[in-house]
Amino acid sequence: MAAASPHFGAPLGVRSGRFHLSNRHYYTQVKLINDRSSSNPFLRSKTSWSLPFAEFHSKAHRDDSVSSLSSSSKSGELRHAGFITLATIASKVLGMLREMALAAVFGVGPVASAFKHSLVLPSFFIALVGGVKGPIHVTVATTLSKLSKENRKRLIQNAHAAMFMIGGILGALVYIFADFIVHLSAPGLWASIEGQIVKDIAIRQLKVMTPCILFAGPVALGFGSLSAERDHIVPSLSPALASIIVILSCAVYISVSPSSTSSSREIFGGMLISSAASLGVFLQWVIQVLLHEKTGFKFTFFSWKNILEDKNLCELFALVFPAVLTSGLAQVASFTDLYFASYVPHATAGISYARLLATAPLGILLSTVILPLLPKYSRLIKSSSWTALKENLHQTFLLCMALVFAISTFMCVLARPIIYLIFQRFAFDSKATALVSSLFICYSIGSPFYVMRELLVMVFYALGDARLPFIISGLAIIFNAFLDWLFTFKFGLGAQGLVLATSVVSALSALTLLHLLSRRLKGVIGVTEVLCPLALLITCSVISGNVTLITYNILDCILSSVLFLRCSRLSDFLSIAFASLFGLSSFSVPLLIFQFPRMKLRRSFSKKLSN
Repeated sequence: MAAASPHFGAPLGVRSGRFHLSNRHYYTQVKLINDRSSSNPFLRSKTSWSLPFAEFHSKAHRDDSVSSLSSSSKSGELRHAGFITLATIASKVLGMLREMALAAVFGVGPVASAFKHSLVLPSFFIALVGGVKGPIHVTVATTLSKLSKENRKRLIQNAHAAMFMIGGILGALVYIFADFIVHLSAPGLWASIEGQIVKDIAIRQLKVMTPCILFAGPVALGFGSLSAERDHIVPSLSPALASIIVILSCAVYISVSPSSTSSSREIFGGMLISSAASLGVFLQWVIQVLLHEKTGFKFTFFSWKNILEDKNLCELFALVFPAVLTSGLAQVASFTDLYFASYVPHATAGISYARLLATAPLGILLSTVILPLLPKYSRLIKSSSWTALKENLHQTFLLCMALVFAISTFMCVLARPIIYLIFQRFAFDSKATALVSSLFICYSIGSPFYVMRELLVMVFYALGDARLPFIISGLAIIFNAFLDWLFTFKFGLGAQGLVLATSVVSALSALTLLHLLSRRLKGVIGVTEVLCPLALLITCSVISGNVTLITYNILDCILSSVLFLRCSRLSDFLSIAFASLFGLSSFSVPLLIFQFPRMKLRRSFSKKLSN
């Protein structure tokens, strides 16, 4: 089971790809709202499926009035969506620069490892609970859009106070029991001398980052409130603020790090980046307060009576708590991997960097291909158009497999040059590059199953069934823990074994979901129908991999002889870019020659979205 990993735009979460389980919670949350809306006048209106870069509003698919929008209105929405897209891309780029800065300054050493271990709980609150498109954000945005301005104002004030109280209590408990929490999540740190240093830094960092727990709920509430007010740009840009502060903290560390013992420098660096993480969350909350003040919302002193008597607040928390508990399932997977990684030197930081790069293109694929099709599937299911649903799902499956095979092929072949280009500098040496590139390959091997699983989970949620994916996810976590133990302690595969366990569990989860869905829809994706196309894709991958490798070696020899290009690493970038281009082209040519099914998927995909 893939652990939740930090996507580029996340405020230092260990997520997951955020698209690993968080999208499931996103769909689960919408389902929860749908389930409750029929009996609850507070949520009685029809609920739409909200998408990234789109509004969290219940009127998006309420009726067929969308077709009557004027061209000027559509162009305005497109411009707004464009701004949101640019803001999100900026956050992802800064998130990537953040990870590059951390890698350059701390490598895969004690500070980086301690930071990943200490982020187990804060990342859950920052990224999954308090993050953009997290359960609180989605629930609050959807709920506020149904209320009058006066009720909305009162709900925001009471929810703000309630979340501060809950966050304060939880933060205090984490601060008091920081030693126990680190020991519970990373017992391997107590088993070695290097682990002792990591343990001491991690405990200190966890205490410093308790404000992240305090402010996570109010920040998510602010995101939801801004989304309800049709302001999606600020939530999209907010994660970039945390990334900038962490980058600045790395620069400060280089400038003023003490010249004393190595352990003192490591403790200083660990405290600096953890303080930056807390400061980033705090500043996000401050910005939201200032924006709310401009719109007339005042955060006044709360009253216990007002909070307890606010029915809207009770309804909100009735939706939030189940979604947050479901989101916690992703953190259990992260906890499992970190638990066993604590016994392997440098594994924690190495896995984090590799997962970051491996899940980034998959997250983009999920956003651009799979998520936009969810409303289409929902309409087909609602109208009982099962034949059309099977055809659309079959087309989407082949499209996703073609894209993932093409991307994974050149990522596996060029893993080491890519890691070298992005990360290898200063503290991130050649040994770290070798470790992370091997982990990167292991993640890439499981990419097709990862995307396949997410596609099937989306169909289950479109069918209104959140129970089966939840059960499969829970069983997958248990089996992942068993494989982690088996590969680490019995087979001695180290960090690579932990990542291979993730890929194996992803494959088993995907195949199990496919079997269950086929039984429910009677052969939704026939094995015989996809066997030949998959064989063709594998053949294309072999051809593309060889072309990519040969092209890279030739270009690297030619371009590295130019002194300017070699010194600026431009030769590495050009070699990777052109090798990837030739590799992707060689992947496409056999598909055209042998008339790969659904080669016109792009056109049909555009029609699906337009419909």
